[in-house]
Amino acid sequence: MSSSSATAARAPVRPEIQALRAVAIGCVVVYHFWPAALPAGFVGVDVFFVVSGFLITGLLLRDAERFDRVRLREFYVRRARRILPAALVVLTACAVATLLFVPRIEWRPFLQQILSSALYVQNWHLARDSQIPSRADLESTPVQHFWSLSVEEQFYLVWPLLIIAALWLAVRLGRRRILVIAGVLGAATLASFVHGVILTGADHNLAYFSTLSRAWEFGVGGLLALVPAVVGERLRRTRALAAWVGLAAIAVAARTFTDHALFPGWIALVPVLGTAAVIWAGMPRAALSLAPVAALRPVQWFGGISYSLYLWHWPIIMFTPYITGRPSQAPVMVLLLVVSLVVADASKRWIEDPFRRAVPSERLRMPRARRIGVAAGTALAAVVLLTSGVAGYTIEKPHAQVCRNADDGD
Repeated sequence: MSSSSATAARAPVRPEIQALRAVAIGCVVVYHFWPAALPAGFVGVDVFFVVSGFLITGLLLRDAERFDRVRLREFYVRRARRILPAALVVLTACAVATLLFVPRIEWRPFLQQILSSALYVQNWHLARDSQIPSRADLESTPVQHFWSLSVEEQFYLVWPLLIIAALWLAVRLGRRRILVIAGVLGAATLASFVHGVILTGADHNLAYFSTLSRAWEFGVGGLLALVPAVVGERLRRTRALAAWVGLAAIAVAARTFTDHALFPGWIALVPVLGTAAVIWAGMPRAALSLAPVAALRPVQWFGGISYSLYLWHWPIIMFTPYITGRPSQAPVMVLLLVVSLVVADASKRWIEDPFRRAVPSERLRMPRARRIGVAAGTALAAVVLLTSGVAGYTIEKPHAQVCRNADDGD
């Protein structure tokens, strides 16, 4: 692997990455709180996908360069530490809140989707429901937003295997690793894009939730990790302009792309390539550079809590009417936004960060890795058993009541 590509992959999480996370979560949150203000704020998910593809591919490339292989066990332990703790806390809270505040007649769909989210197949659950007219309301539960996390986790399962296959193929063919990796990942990305465009035209609901039609967005970020880093201050004016153009592309998409039926077809290229432009541009020292804005402490803080804010804000919106007994009016929505920010900051400080820092970054120690695996597995099993058990009870109980009534009538 060339030193230039390795430099690109080795770069730590940069200020513009956090700024992109802030933009992405800002789009999603405004869309959920005040959809009329940002009719296509859902494009924030596309931004997250590109960023994830870039960071994960860079991590895997560093592994391949340093150890001459991709260490799958260590990779998945890192992912579990990063994603599972906060997600499982939110899902547990949603399960408990469902039992406390939601009428029993609604338990079944709520708990079934919590179960699908815990198993990271929520996107396929919603894709299936989208094919059934009686289940057309896809935003009816507090965990429907977990569909994007499910897509991301499924991507994490397959993408490292593609890189491993490319490394093996490079040895067999006697070719440079970087070229073979680019070829394999590029082919997968192109295939997913073509599939997404075709499927969007045929069934946009299925295309929206399908991992196969979304993978190309991660792939664009992954391919960007293979591009040699722009060293020093070269092309600083071009990069400064590219960053603003990319940011403008995301903003235009979020404000004007009101036809959901077009996603994730070719039109998704606008926010995807816009995100890629901001990442490529970096933080150049140039007149009118995005760098001073991206480096602002509030922007970095907002990007830092983006994952927890994504997890918590929708359940807070959804459960509030059940708790108060009335629809949330505008002043209440403002209060809920403040509550979401406070909860997200607390979640990052006391759940995300401690688990993320629990294992040394240089080399995972297996006893600790096993403990993390056992803890995550136990928590996941608890959520699965709780939701599946209660959901099963709510399915069987009405049936038993009907049978008793029939017997009494006879």
